[in-house]
Amino acid sequence: MCLPQFGPSRGPLASEFRLDLSPPALPGMVGPIRRFLRDVLHSMGLDPDSACLILSELVTNALVHGEGRPGITLELRCGELYITVSDASGNQLQRQARDDSRASGRGLDIVEALSDTWGVELIGSYGKAVWAVAKLAER
Repeated sequence: MCLPQFGPSRGPLASEFRLDLSPPALPGMVGPIRRFLRDVLHSMGLDPDSACLILSELVTNALVHGEGRPGITLELRCGELYITVSDASGNQLQRQARDDSRASGRGLDIVEALSDTWGVELIGSYGKAVWAVAKLAER
């Protein structure tokens, strides 16, 4: 895989990028994808914490509840990171009722709490895309 070169940003949040990833549909891929985004944002002088957690939750949901290989798009524009994770399942998103005693099932609650906005788009008979927008601050 050919990776773009990143350097420190010139001025406040001046750098922009778009990355399209299609990792294998393996649970072990969540960590490397999260670390990749963390390293990219860190090298640009941006705080990666919220964006990495949002990405982790969306990729995990696609792997656990979706079908096929997830598609991931990360796009930084004007200090906002647009995160989209798609899968081949056309099934509607099922949010569980809030319950503090649950050990799992809080991923979308975390996405909602950390993102500026988020949503789901059906992609015809091709599946769905769950997206979120995170504002990034300089470190």
